[in-house]
Amino acid sequence: HVRAYSTLTEMANFLWAAFFIALLQRGHSQSCGAGSTACKCIGTDPKTSKSVTFDISTLFSYPIIINGISTSGWNYNYNPCSPFTCGTSTPNQANMCQQSKANTDKNNAGTSPVWAILNSTSFTITYSATTLAILRTTTVTFIGVATLTTPQTSIVTEPSTAIYVFTVYMPISNPGGGGDVSGFVGFILITLIFAALVAYFVVGGAIMYSKGTRGIEMIPNIGFWKDLPFLIKDGVMF
Repeated sequence: HVRAYSTLTEMANFLWAAFFIALLQRGHSQSCGAGSTACKCIGTDPKTSKSVTFDISTLFSYPIIINGISTSGWNYNYNPCSPFTCGTSTPNQANMCQQSKANTDKNNAGTSPVWAILNSTSFTITYSATTLAILRTTTVTFIGVATLTTPQTSIVTEPSTAIYVFTVYMPISNPGGGGDVSGFVGFILITLIFAALVAYFVVGGAIMYSKGTRGIEMIPNIGFWKDLPFLIKDGVMF
C-alpha cells in the first residue's frame, strides 16, 4: 500500500501548491508612501486599492529576543524601530542581530527596512547588511489574526545560507485601522478546502481499495486528475 499512499500525498501536495500559486497571483505587494517611518507604513492595499496604515512601534517592548532553531546555536535580537550596536564588524548598527546563544559572537543580520504591503492585514519587512563580505538578509512577515489578543512570533529559520525568515502574528486591530478580517477568513476557507481535498482522496481511495483496485488507480476519478495539470497549463497559457 506504500505506492498508493505516496501517490495520494504527491497529488495533494500538487493541488495545494497550485492553489497557493493562484492565490499569490491575485495581487502584488505595495511599498510605503509619504509619512512612513521605520516602524510605520502608510500605503495602499494592493487587493482593494484602499489606504492602509501599519504601525508596529508599540507591538512589542523592543528589542525582543527571538529563538533560532534549536540546532542552530543562534538567537536573534530584533528592533524594527531603531538600529542598535551588533558586534564589532562594520557596519555594526543593525535592526536584526544574530547572536550566539552563549552571547560570544554577533553578526549584523540586516538593517535599512524595506516594507511590502500584502493586503489590509499583512505585510513584510526585509532587512539586509553585508559584513565580512557576507550579505545577510532577514525577512519578517507580519500577519494579522482576529483571534489573537497579544502578538506572537515564530522561531527564526535559515532556508538558505545567510537568509533568515520568521513570522509575527498580530492582533487584527493592530494593523492600520481597517479591522478587515478578509485575510483571516480567506485562510480559514483555504484550510477547509484543503481538508476537503484530503478527505476526498483518503475516503475515495479507501472505497476504490475495497473494490479491488490498487496503486494509482485507487485515486477517485483518476482520469480527471491525470488531465488536471495539462488543463491548468492550458488555462495559464490562455
